[in-house]
Amino acid sequence: MQTRQSLLKGDRPSCPVNPNHPIHRHGKYDPYAYCNELQKSKWILRFLCVLCGYTISVLPDNTLPYRPISAPLVQQCFDAKVSGKPEPSVTEKERGCLKRAWHRFTQRLDALASVLGQMMQIRNRTAKRIWTQLRRLGNLKAILHLLSKSFKTSLLHDYQCLRPWTANSS
Repeated sequence: MQTRQSLLKGDRPSCPVNPNHPIHRHGKYDPYAYCNELQKSKWILRFLCVLCGYTISVLPDNTLPYRPISAPLVQQCFDAKVSGKPEPSVTEKERGCLKRAWHRFTQRLDALASVLGQMMQIRNRTAKRIWTQLRRLGNLKAILHLLSKSFKTSLLHDYQCLRPWTANSS
């Protein structure tokens, strides 16, 4: 399972099966969090529920799950696409990452509208309209926080790792 740094209460996550289970630091991994090799990636901390054997990764708030591009850069790019302003100056690798992120976002419009429809009253499901509505909820960090905490999903994909594991799972 993955959670976000800002969702932690204290220095570690709780077990999604039983909050009373002891959680231990289990290591870290380098997610290659950026397209641009000049930027250093942030380590993703991992924790282990000793009783369940379940691991939990804690993503930094400015990181998108499984995407090698920072949330602030994605937000700048998406804002520019919606407003018609020039997109931020980026490297060729970042441009490719941002292009794939926008494409994936456009494929997620129905899924996002179904989980956020009551909050946003989406009538016309265009990428520009949904992004504009999402931005009314805050910056991309706040949007990712809301999607993962309240709906167990993310902006660009419905990752299984964002859903809590249950004792019945195999």
